[in-house]
Amino acid sequence: MRGTKVVMAVLASLHLGWSALTALAANFADGGSAPERLLAGAVHPLAALLLLYLVVSSERPSLLIWRVTLALLSVSIVGDILVAILIGQGTIRGDWSLPLTFTVVPVIGLAYLIRRGDARTGDAT
Repeated sequence: MRGTKVVMAVLASLHLGWSALTALAANFADGGSAPERLLAGAVHPLAALLLLYLVVSSERPSLLIWRVTLALLSVSIVGDILVAILIGQGTIRGDWSLPLTFTVVPVIGLAYLIRRGDARTGDAT
């Protein structure tokens, strides 16, 4: 489990950096709707920060932080997939594959956290 934690810490750190850069770009970009900017400017960085915290934290997090992190990761994944679908349909402009790059680490992180939660508590979170 130690090697997995190191890999997750690296992935979460890279995801946080990528999310922070795109959050800055989203706040200064001319295009994009309010939900797109909210997803890129708030949900991604917050989900990435909480994921990194849960991965590197040696203490057991509170149930509230655990649930909020799982919820934000889920919202981030679903939101990015919806944006990719809308771009693919031509409803909004952009490159459909870009939002999908934001789903890779959250999906891996969600699976890691759920598995780690099962190992820690003996039941599903």
